[in-house]
Amino acid sequence: MDRTKANYSNGVQISTTTDNNDPLIEMNLETWNKIKNFKTRFISSNEDPKKMSFMNLDVAKSWSRSKKYGVDPYMQALGSNMNPQEFRDRINNKKMLIETAVPFIKKYYHVLANSDYYMILTDETGTILFTLGEQGEANAFYAINARPGAIWSEQTIGTTAHALSIQLCKPVQLAGPYNYCMVLQDNISSSTPIVDETGDIIGTLVVVQMTANRNINKTQIHSLGWVISMGYAIENELQLRNRNHDLNELNDTLQAILSAVDEGFITLNNEGIITHINKEAAKIFGKLTPDIENKHFTELMSKQIPVDKVLETGKPIHDYEATIVNDKSEVQYLITIEPILNETGEFLAGAVMRFSRSEKINRLVTHRGGTEATYTFNSIIGESTAIKKTIKDAIKVSQIPACTLLMGESGTGKELFAQAIHNNSRPEGPFVALNCASIPRNLIESELFGYEAGSFTGAERRGRPGKIELANGGTLFLDEIGDMPIEIQPVLLRCLQDKKVLRLGGNHYIPVDFRVIAATNKDLYHMVQEKQFREDLYFRLAVFKIMIPPLRSRDDDIILLTQYFIEQISQRMGLIVPRLSKDVLTKIKNYSWPGNIRQLENAMVYAVNMAQDGLITMNNLPDEIINDYHDSDMDSISDHLLSMVEIEKRAIKNTLKHTGYNVADTADILEIGKTTLYRKFKEYDIVLPK
Repeated sequence: MDRTKANYSNGVQISTTTDNNDPLIEMNLETWNKIKNFKTRFISSNEDPKKMSFMNLDVAKSWSRSKKYGVDPYMQALGSNMNPQEFRDRINNKKMLIETAVPFIKKYYHVLANSDYYMILTDETGTILFTLGEQGEANAFYAINARPGAIWSEQTIGTTAHALSIQLCKPVQLAGPYNYCMVLQDNISSSTPIVDETGDIIGTLVVVQMTANRNINKTQIHSLGWVISMGYAIENELQLRNRNHDLNELNDTLQAILSAVDEGFITLNNEGIITHINKEAAKIFGKLTPDIENKHFTELMSKQIPVDKVLETGKPIHDYEATIVNDKSEVQYLITIEPILNETGEFLAGAVMRFSRSEKINRLVTHRGGTEATYTFNSIIGESTAIKKTIKDAIKVSQIPACTLLMGESGTGKELFAQAIHNNSRPEGPFVALNCASIPRNLIESELFGYEAGSFTGAERRGRPGKIELANGGTLFLDEIGDMPIEIQPVLLRCLQDKKVLRLGGNHYIPVDFRVIAATNKDLYHMVQEKQFREDLYFRLAVFKIMIPPLRSRDDDIILLTQYFIEQISQRMGLIVPRLSKDVLTKIKNYSWPGNIRQLENAMVYAVNMAQDGLITMNNLPDEIINDYHDSDMDSISDHLLSMVEIEKRAIKNTLKHTGYNVADTADILEIGKTTLYRKFKEYDIVLPK
């Protein structure tokens, strides 16, 4: 903002800019009267004011605009007025300007000393927002409509000091006769624009001195310097208010965000004093926010949590695991402690702590690890009496939070039932599966219970949660439970009884809440009698037992499932759904299906790939079904095993040909990974065309 500083000499000054860059024009009584007389001639005869030597160029231009606007220079009540609602809206819009400027005006008004001053605050349109003056001056100015709500713009009342301030974006001191309206020509006005941080005018501050019946040469002319100083002070205060307002808004937004997240946040100063805590963190510790802030962190949490280390070194600590106990709960958390750094990365002072429930992180890891339960009871296909009864029993059991043992031959769909039970009881929680037969004996304990850092050679540096921890809040599916090492069984039993898990190398128990569903294709009770499985664990796992029927006991479900698999496989491969020949239908119905549903699905993958002309014939079925190897001798079984290799090889080749040798599409159709598919290429000596 270019503000012109007044350099006062004898007489009255104005500070509008002229062509010769002289901001000040001296005015004595003779010049005063010359301007008054000329203005009368200008109004009546339209004489060009720019040609008068005593006229300021900017004032002359404003006079010409005022006349063009049709302003009546002889009117007594100046300007127009807003209706009450419009003015209330304007006041609300200019609330910060008014709340900032008015206290300054009231505080420093007395500095003007004389009682014939009148102060006016306007907005950028010239609308009067506030006025202040002695009773006599106030009455006189109210008589000419100089009151809040009046619109005093150049368009409505012509040339004035504040109109020129707005036009020129500079302070202006205007002698009376330069005002366009006659009712103002006995006053001297000093005005300064008020601008915001971007340089835009948001209002003006005006000091008006009544000079009627006074000696002009003795008139107080220092009001311009005073009003300029006042304008600067108001602008500075506005900037502070706006910054504080922005900071308050930012702080309120931050508070709202921190209150909405389901993680705890605590900020500390360099002495470890809690300066802020969000609602979730207060809830974690079972405290009220006012009871926690301004206290040392050790009054809230264990000294073992390495806060002091971060405050001393300025180095962060991530994912520190700790159990936080309050009057109502005992919960495992991952704690991250970040030092507060400046823009250049230098450690200032203090730290921010974040508390994330291990259960939530574990659930995310489990989900991304691909063990999410996707099947429900609606996914189980079958109309036979046997499968309907099994589904009915499983639905009833799913509503009871007790261990369940699923029994059945390989391929009957035990995991499908496990997922359905989970989704009917704990759908929001994780579904974690562990195949007890597929993990080496020496690793199953760490897989199940997890381990602390440095527990054994090869252990991860930060330790690792086991499957039980990952299943917290959800379901742990123990497949092939009969293959669990007997030395691990008592530890699992203790965990099931206490609902707590102790990691390998750990010294504290972690509370867990999970449901166990176990599955086996063995006679587990017979194993108990043979001392191959612990009796106490068996009865703990087999609170509810569900026998899943083999496919040969499911009547017409065989054909129903056959049609389902054919349609799904054909759709996945983009093929026309083939029909089944009569002899194939007969074979499928009469075959014993020792591999159950899994064998049926694999057989249909082969048949759909081998079918020609939209028809599956006997020649398109795997050899073990055609020859019914299940009832043959051991030599036939060996042939059958060899033929399965051939089946897989031929299925891969056929699918490659169908996809135009697109490896990604082939892997997708066969539902195997690309890495596995490339390994099969090498194993079966399959060469892709160049």
